[in-house]
Amino acid sequence: MRRILLLTAIFLSGCIDVDVQTDADSPEITPTETISLYVDNFNNADIKLLNETTASPFFWLRGTERNVYDSYGDSVDFDGLRSDGWSYSKINSLELIYEDPETSMVNMNFSRYGGDDQVILTASANYLLINYDGIWKIKGGFAPTNVSTGQD
Repeated sequence: MRRILLLTAIFLSGCIDVDVQTDADSPEITPTETISLYVDNFNNADIKLLNETTASPFFWLRGTERNVYDSYGDSVDFDGLRSDGWSYSKINSLELIYEDPETSMVNMNFSRYGGDDQVILTASANYLLINYDGIWKIKGGFAPTNVSTGQD
């Protein structure tokens, strides 16, 4: 009889739904998904959405240049990028380097393409993200080379 009760208990334990509670500040969108959204907004040259995806102030450490901007939109000039031949960018790879409940770091390798769909630049950048009330926002970027933001 004990065996039957034990087997029944084991069987039923696999049938019980467990309600997993997540922290109220736990973002629904992951850091890597945030970077993907950022690239989509970048390709659409949507300054408003880029500013919503990023935190203010925003910083760039590119090569030997170190700049802090009131907002991300102040750091980029899409007309300048287009005059350099840029048409769109594509993510080659994303790697989550670090994540805790408040911060994360993502490495992105990407390519910029010209109007003829030819690669004009391939580079990498690391992005620092901060959890602001349950939403990952990009606080700044680190690039080993001076990747143009169109303001050069």
